[in-house]
Amino acid sequence: MSRLEIGAVASATALCRIALFGAALLDAARRRAAPLRAMLAAVALMLGVEATSATPPAPPPPVGPLPPDILASLEAERLLLFGGTDLWRAGGFLHGGFAWAPEGLDRNGPLLRLLVGTGVYQYRSGRRLVVAGQVLGALTSGWVFRRGAFTAVVHGGLDVQDHATRPLDPGNPLRGLHIGLRFGVETWWEPAPDIMVAVAATWSSIGQGFGLQAAAGWRVLEPVYGGFYVGPEVQIYGDETYRQLRAGLHLTAWKLGPYQWSGGVGWTMDTDDRSGPYVRFGVLTKM
Repeated sequence: MSRLEIGAVASATALCRIALFGAALLDAARRRAAPLRAMLAAVALMLGVEATSATPPAPPPPVGPLPPDILASLEAERLLLFGGTDLWRAGGFLHGGFAWAPEGLDRNGPLLRLLVGTGVYQYRSGRRLVVAGQVLGALTSGWVFRRGAFTAVVHGGLDVQDHATRPLDPGNPLRGLHIGLRFGVETWWEPAPDIMVAVAATWSSIGQGFGLQAAAGWRVLEPVYGGFYVGPEVQIYGDETYRQLRAGLHLTAWKLGPYQWSGGVGWTMDTDDRSGPYVRFGVLTKM
């Protein structure tokens, strides 16, 4: 539960207590005022004045705990913040963003996602070594599907990319500013309490860029911050003119306070005949 939601629950509880305390004070005041009202009625009768008695207000209804559906809505985590870095022999990238689910990240319902990133990479154009820089942003909306231990997120929307090269490479179709569409699917499945399987895919109309990822893991070191998943991963990235294949090991869902950390190391091969290690790190938190 986030700080804002904890504050909402605390405020509701405080209001309930204030209402009960106020009701007790009113009841005590009415009991103490009864003899005084009787004396005033007798004096009015002696003076020949007709006494009028006002009907006391009804006591407030008892205030109980908040209904389970309200508590559940307060405890639902709706915002996911994420970021990470990805390094290999020919380049490196930084990315970050958020995903917002108004019905809750662990419930069926709509989702809004923003991804931004930047990085540099190298490639060969003929005999020349070209260094390229990239800036991207993707704003997508979609739906969260959850059934038991299986969760899937399907989303799509706007994709914006800007590529620059040095030296100038007119033959690079990605050079310059491009606006297109991006679609993605992400799944997470826990077939057993200590086993996870994750599969994700993304595609952009800009340069026909795509990415495929698959990973499986087993939970280890349970006493250390609840444990984390370790296992193999395979990734494939590419576009119209380039392919990259990765194979390695990952560490996923290592919880340290409000944050979950992930990482991966392995070996990469690409169509430019450049093989070498890769390393990546990621962090996320829910609110």
